[in-house]
Amino acid sequence: MKILQSIHPTKPLRYLRWFDILIITVLMFGLFIIRSTELFLASMFPTGLSTTMDTASDTVGEGAAYSSNFTLQVILLTLALLYLLIRNYDFKQLPIRWTWSLLFWVPFIFAIVGLFGDLVTTLTGEYNYLNPALFAHIDPMEVIRKFLALSPMAIAYALLNGFYEEFFFLGLLTSVKAKHKWRILFYSTLIRISFHTYQGLVWALVIGVVYGLFYYFLYKYKVKNLLPFFLMHALADMFGSSLMYLLIAWEHKKKLRSMYRIPQVRFFLSNFWDAIHCNGIFFIPESVNHLLQQMDLFH
Repeated sequence: MKILQSIHPTKPLRYLRWFDILIITVLMFGLFIIRSTELFLASMFPTGLSTTMDTASDTVGEGAAYSSNFTLQVILLTLALLYLLIRNYDFKQLPIRWTWSLLFWVPFIFAIVGLFGDLVTTLTGEYNYLNPALFAHIDPMEVIRKFLALSPMAIAYALLNGFYEEFFFLGLLTSVKAKHKWRILFYSTLIRISFHTYQGLVWALVIGVVYGLFYYFLYKYKVKNLLPFFLMHALADMFGSSLMYLLIAWEHKKKLRSMYRIPQVRFFLSNFWDAIHCNGIFFIPESVNHLLQQMDLFH
């Protein structure tokens, strides 16, 4: 009887134990950490990269034939939720509220993340998003155009993944006693980094350290609502972590054709690996298909 009560407490469980966090981490991210590490190591050794790319391409092609693009992620999330139900976790403590402040926080957080992403992209030499020549081609209507270019499945996937990750990092990993919060924050940062290494070490550190800590402190000490972070993360999955890419009307400006290919290729590769990493789903988002069609115009 005591064993049963220790597994399924009578009172709702407010604070997760270390083994709860470890089990949920393995359930939700274990496979993706392994895959991301494999891709990162493959990128370090050219002889293994081609094999990995071929395998990834075959997997994407195979997965694209299936109607359900996020089956594995749904299954893993379901398993994690079942575990939490068995542990009688107190879901009511998670602040998920629809308020008018969402209209400010979602675009504000995305803009901060996007601008920092543009800065990193510029400083690393991937693409100069801060080129003043680009500013004249900013068109706020591009947000709507790019959103309408997405398929319903791509939108559904982004919403699922936004919830999936931030439910874990900002929801579950903050459900610990105050004396453990800094250790858990360090652990959270390591996990964010570990399944983003497929994007390269620089971007893994940006996502895990800069973005992760920004989300944490903004959530804990200012916003205190998980919903803006779910939605903002979904936007980042739809459009990438770039504000300039989202706002610039690339395809409508002939002057930008010579500039266009670099950010498009980077965006494609990022989403391509996201399609693989994102939880064994193996599909190419509609936005990427759209980009590939546009890239053909410049060959």
